[in-house]
Amino acid sequence: MIDSERVKIWMSRLLLGFVLVTIGFAAGRRTAPMPSPVAVATAHAPQGDEAADKVIVYAAHMTFRCQECTQIEWLARELIENEFVAERADGRLEFRTVDYMRDTAFARKYNISSSTIVVVRVVDGEERDFQRLDEVWTKTRDRNEYFDYVRGAIRKSLDKLGEEHDE
Repeated sequence: MIDSERVKIWMSRLLLGFVLVTIGFAAGRRTAPMPSPVAVATAHAPQGDEAADKVIVYAAHMTFRCQECTQIEWLARELIENEFVAERADGRLEFRTVDYMRDTAFARKYNISSSTIVVVRVVDGEERDFQRLDEVWTKTRDRNEYFDYVRGAIRKSLDKLGEEHDE
């Protein structure tokens, strides 16, 4: 009998501890500092030369990431670092990551509700268009298919950038 009493006491303590940790986590998420409106407004302004024509590739992710979410960013980074060296060097291509759960203005602007890649074309410092690559989720398990999909979107935007100069 005494052992079962001890087990009940320890189980109730563990359960109470779990409840307190859960409440603390929930409270922490609600009270976490949010970026100021100024920070949100300037977070996605073109970096470097403000009037530069460029393509920005955003790896948009959640605050807490699963394996696929992390893989989406890693594969995009690998592709860009290995295959777009010249475009990165001359400033025509940038790669950025953004936590869309913390940056709600970014999430609203591109209608993001899960981790994804967003390819944005910037001309004279102003966004002209963007592509949200939602199919990255289904392509992360096949590296070549993923690379073909993301590479195609980046090339399309870079080609349009070149057409802007030809006009």
